[in-house]
Amino acid sequence: MFNYLERNMSEKLAAPATSLVKALDVLLALEQSPEGRGVTDIARSLGLPKSAVHRLLVTFQACGFVQQQAETSRYSLGPVLARLGLRAADLFTPRRVARPHMEALAQEVGETIFLGVLCEESVLVVEKVEHNQVLRISPELGTTLPLRQTALGQVWLAFCPVAQREALLATLVAPESVIPTERLLAGLRPELSTIAQQGFAVSFETWMPDLCCLAVPVWNRRHALVAALAVAVPRSRMPQPQRHDPFAHGAPALQYPTLLPALLRTAAHISATIP
Repeated sequence: MFNYLERNMSEKLAAPATSLVKALDVLLALEQSPEGRGVTDIARSLGLPKSAVHRLLVTFQACGFVQQQAETSRYSLGPVLARLGLRAADLFTPRRVARPHMEALAQEVGETIFLGVLCEESVLVVEKVEHNQVLRISPELGTTLPLRQTALGQVWLAFCPVAQREALLATLVAPESVIPTERLLAGLRPELSTIAQQGFAVSFETWMPDLCCLAVPVWNRRHALVAALAVAVPRSRMPQPQRHDPFAHGAPALQYPTLLPALLRTAAHISATIP
């Protein structure tokens, strides 16, 4: 009797959860489509009945989560989601704490500064401060960046806990006809070890043409990785990797001397204020 009731209760609990997942899938299907998507398109991509997708969209529209474009009848994300997203961003501790430090750093180095956090298998840009340079290249807020091709992603792979790193590495797939995934990972592991030892990651036009980045980890007071801080520089303004100081008396050459020391200092200031 108990087993029957327990199983019956589990089935009742599982059914609404499944329906909710489908509803959220419909909502997420609009994330990367500012021009909107039609019911048929969404239903086909998710493998759901058109009638079910239409009912969900009508419900979301009534709540302000989506809006329908009068000219095309397509659906796009709505103002209530924008309000919730902005509110969530304001409450997000690393972003709120980091903003004034990022503003000071942008002023100091004269380049764009941005903050990224892990979002599933990518890095999500949650904050950005631009300098008034005529030529500026950097991801927009809300952009998701690949782990392997960006300095922010490499920071997450290099500094996150081992179990999390292995799970993330398992999601990386090498492009077909280039190199096998096994060889990709074999070459990537030493690179991540070097990044962990030197304390920063650097990328040169590996994700976007003319975009170079330096990135460093941001920790909380328990020394858990919570974000990555980066400076974005056009290729034409990227400084030399090293510069020997004639007054250093044989000390190692400074690495990216006009950017890295300030970036590391700012990350340390942010880390000291995150619980």
